[in-house]
Amino acid sequence: MARLTEGPETQSAANNARQTDGPSLKLVFGLLVIVTLIVGTLAYRRYANSERWVAEGVAKMDRIGAELEPEGCIDEAVSWYGECDQQEANAAVCLQGVSVLMFHCLSARDRQETCELYLDPDSAVHQPTESMRERARTAETAGESGRWVYARCEERGEACLNKRECACAEAYRAIDSFCRTGQQAVQL
Repeated sequence: MARLTEGPETQSAANNARQTDGPSLKLVFGLLVIVTLIVGTLAYRRYANSERWVAEGVAKMDRIGAELEPEGCIDEAVSWYGECDQQEANAAVCLQGVSVLMFHCLSARDRQETCELYLDPDSAVHQPTESMRERARTAETAGESGRWVYARCEERGEACLNKRECACAEAYRAIDSFCRTGQQAVQL
């Protein structure tokens, strides 16, 4: 008796076995698209909140900057940064925003007197504090290479626990940068 090895019945059984091996490719790609859209929408919302918060901060600094001394600008910028979480803003955007706000505050009036102080490497601004000398490995080099900003923050009661994400240090660096560019810009 002859046996049929490849016929319509055998082919349909093989197709049914292949179709039920796991989730279809359409389902996997469909779920991937949905997850991507959700994550993208949430990220955009967070970024839009960040941009709104920076714009509000810039407008405020433009209004009050002429009245503030550089230390007052730092107070306002650090306070603004501290409120970023309540505004659902991105921390990285807010940290960059500190320099932008400092520029708007500082450029609201002539800061020649301040710049003379910050540009003089022997001024009190750049000198290490006693606590910096105590903690330094080599007391003679304490405060060099831009580390003076951390001492100024510490004096203000705002110790920089994470040196890469310290709004106070960013504000002091913005003053230094503002003065080094002839009161024209702040490096971001």
